[in-house]
Amino acid sequence: MKTQHTDVVAEYLREVDLRLAGLPVLQRRELLADLAAHIENERVERNLQGEAELIEVLERLGSPEVVARAAYEEAGPLPPVVEPPLPPRMAPPMPPAPRRERAPWVLPVIGVGFVSFLVLMVLCAGFFAFSRQGNPAPAPEIATPAAPAPEMSLPAAPTLLDGPTPLDAPVPTATG
Repeated sequence: MKTQHTDVVAEYLREVDLRLAGLPVLQRRELLADLAAHIENERVERNLQGEAELIEVLERLGSPEVVARAAYEEAGPLPPVVEPPLPPRMAPPMPPAPRRERAPWVLPVIGVGFVSFLVLMVLCAGFFAFSRQGNPAPAPEIATPAAPAPEMSLPAAPTLLDGPTPLDAPVPTATG
């Protein structure tokens, strides 16, 4: 049963804490601690056993809004009671980056360069075609070495100074 009591009290204190968001943190903690101690004292002194009796004590204290308003009045000139804080919002999406514009001279320069390149290629092709057509190149002659003639050694003609030659020598004959 004590769990039910603490659940009701914890919920009540949480609601009061949400409505005290405009007060300094230390002041809020002190007020919540005082409230929790007062509720516990009431429970012990009156020997409260049921959840209904505990809810009756909380109602006598006042709703969380009434308790928060009283705390703000006691604290002095502070902002009025605020609603519980809202969850943070996501940042809006970034706008697209502005489109970069080209300089006005970029495309004409690229176009002139491309046309110049094409003209140069046509001139080169015409030059090579014209040079081949006007001057047909003769077929290259392949120089082949002439086959050397077989060398024959002829006997030198006998001279008188040489003396007897083998031709002058008597030829042996076979007798038989």
